[in-house]
Amino acid sequence: MRKPGRRDFLKVAGASAAAGRALGIEPARADGAPAGKTVSDPDDSAEKYPKLSMITPYSPAKLAFAAQAGYEGVVIPLDDFFDPDKLSDAQIDKILATARESRIRIISIECMWGLNHIAKDPTERKNARAKFVRCLEFGHRLGCKFVGTFTGGMEGAKPDDQVKELAAAINEDYLPVSEKLDMRFGPENYPCPVNFATVPALWEKLFALVPNHRFGLEYDPSHFVRQYIDPIQTAWNFRDRIHAVHAKDTEIIQPVLQKAGIHGEGWWRYRIPGQGLIDWPAFITVLLQVGFKGGIAVEHEDDFWDASGWNDREDFPQARKDGFILAHRFLSQFLPGRLA
Repeated sequence: MRKPGRRDFLKVAGASAAAGRALGIEPARADGAPAGKTVSDPDDSAEKYPKLSMITPYSPAKLAFAAQAGYEGVVIPLDDFFDPDKLSDAQIDKILATARESRIRIISIECMWGLNHIAKDPTERKNARAKFVRCLEFGHRLGCKFVGTFTGGMEGAKPDDQVKELAAAINEDYLPVSEKLDMRFGPENYPCPVNFATVPALWEKLFALVPNHRFGLEYDPSHFVRQYIDPIQTAWNFRDRIHAVHAKDTEIIQPVLQKAGIHGEGWWRYRIPGQGLIDWPAFITVLLQVGFKGGIAVEHEDDFWDASGWNDREDFPQARKDGFILAHRFLSQFLPGRLA
């Protein structure tokens, strides 16, 4: 009899959650809303299903490839060009026209690096918050309903103090703007010094101080696998706060892990969906069951399907395109077809 592995653990966890729901035994919800129904979506769009998307820097060729590969939308990160403080009105109009010509939607934008919402330095903190307000306005102009970010970080500060500082910024600075623009926003759970709140224990504290559901999560299940947190059960527990999804997988390389340990290096790596440990049918079932209609955006960080220098090119190299094509082929089997 073989020893149960990480894949078995994830599948059992997902199956257990599904079985519990079938029996009417569902996790309690802090907001008291009926189980199996999300209360978080202020977007009354008639679209019924999630939108399969890909994360890409802006360029006409990359948007055209996304459409050719079958994706419905793109998620565009801020960079040296794609920035609300650098683009003219004419350039923004051109971006929108290019998306229309490519028959691709800009699902959301990502405003993460260089925006520390709770920086210790008062000037940096003030500038970051003002810039994020401009990002919300920029996303609205592009037709987005969601803007992704990080939570920020205060070096040396206790987690509870960081939670309180971020909650104040959200409630006082960001929610009034998001209400006015009918926008949602939230952090990706990528663990790094400028993104302190990336685990369920801190989310619970943060959401308790920010009851408004316009603030939620850009949920990436891959980051939980390497922390040995079940991404399926966690998604169910926070289903009413998931506003956007990153589709990325994680592989655990057991021979290296057994020698290097969890504090070593090289024992895990990101993969395209379907080539790691995540139980995608179970994860997508959670999203479909709660009526999630946001973007499921492939985040390609898989070196196996890639070539160096792609970020500086107008178009992707074929190796990277192959990764996106395979990811679309894998994920689309679990999602209903686009409505006519």
